[in-house]
Amino acid sequence: MSDTIIHFWENIATTSIGIIVTMLGFWVTIGRNMATKSDVAHMIETQSPYIHDRQFIMERLNTNKETQAAFANALQRNTDVMNELKIQIATLGKTLEALEDRIERP
Repeated sequence: MSDTIIHFWENIATTSIGIIVTMLGFWVTIGRNMATKSDVAHMIETQSPYIHDRQFIMERLNTNKETQAAFANALQRNTDVMNELKIQIATLGKTLEALEDRIERP
């Protein structure tokens, strides 16, 4: 009976050593070369082809914002000029009416 217990513990020890050696072998061949989460995040930020697309898109957005601001400014100036022209047209209309009244009264 004691021989079977010794063989049992020998089998457990051998199996445990085999599992440990297998785990170490896996780590040496595959695990140590695996990228960590921070490595992957760094690669995405610096080496991704989409980073160039993102930069291009951000540049275009900034250009569009500047253009939109310039258009809004020009539109505001045009609106101000149109209002001034409306006032001048109204003034000229009143002046023309006054001249017509003077011409008709002689």
